[in-house]
Amino acid sequence: MGLHILAAEDNQFAGLQYKKIFEKHQHSITIARDGEECVELYKKRLEESHDGSEPFNVVLLDFVMPKKNGVRVAKDILELRPNQKIIFVSAFGNGVLDDATTILKDSVEIIQKPFSLEFLVKKLENGYALKNMR
Repeated sequence: MGLHILAAEDNQFAGLQYKKIFEKHQHSITIARDGEECVELYKKRLEESHDGSEPFNVVLLDFVMPKKNGVRVAKDILELRPNQKIIFVSAFGNGVLDDATTILKDSVEIIQKPFSLEFLVKKLENGYALKNMR
């Protein structure tokens, strides 16, 4: 299997599209419906992994999500695993997220919507995420 991805996506249609495209490319993806569920799924997977590796190769977050926004989710995850790679996929301009990336440092990247799902898959496959595969 390829990459292990956690995505927080409150839009059910978008979540289904993520699932279809990543599974088509032989990657596993777990979809959280909101920020709170994302952190809980991350913690659960972390508890289940006994080899010390990151529970997911990459975490995809939106900036605005129900129950807990993306910045708070990223902070919570990075408190658990400081080296976890996180990508914000957001319609907000980079300027809106500048403060978040300053706070969250090197573990965070931003991809601004709109983008094609194929672009996102190729970015993950060709980028840093493959270097961290288990």
